[in-house]
Amino acid sequence: MRTAGIVHAGLMSALVSLRHTDLFAVADSGLPVPAGVPVIDLGIAYGLPRFAPVLELILGEVTVEAAWGSREVSEHNPEAAALLAKKVGAQWLHHEEFKARIAECRFVVRTGEDRPYANVLLRAGVPWL
Repeated sequence: MRTAGIVHAGLMSALVSLRHTDLFAVADSGLPVPAGVPVIDLGIAYGLPRFAPVLELILGEVTVEAAWGSREVSEHNPEAAALLAKKVGAQWLHHEEFKARIAECRFVVRTGEDRPYANVLLRAGVPWL
């Protein structure tokens, strides 16, 4: 039994199945996810859990080599924009392009985040590069 970090079995299973260049996303409660893309739904209420701590836990478990966020986040959710710039060096896409790329994801982790544009698309890396 794990003593620290992520204890959600479904999320851990999905994370350890990632391979180099696989895409996955961490999303707010409102991001539309195309049919066929698995969703690991962590939300228990609007606002719980928040996007930031979920992303922090995931980054402690996975090597990420690239990240993208919605350009609109800087205007509508500056806190999330700063987090994405600092933690993953996110590149910015228009929100419509961001949403279209969700279809390429192996899975989406849905949080309970109730602030807009708190979403990130991540590309798995390898720890020895």
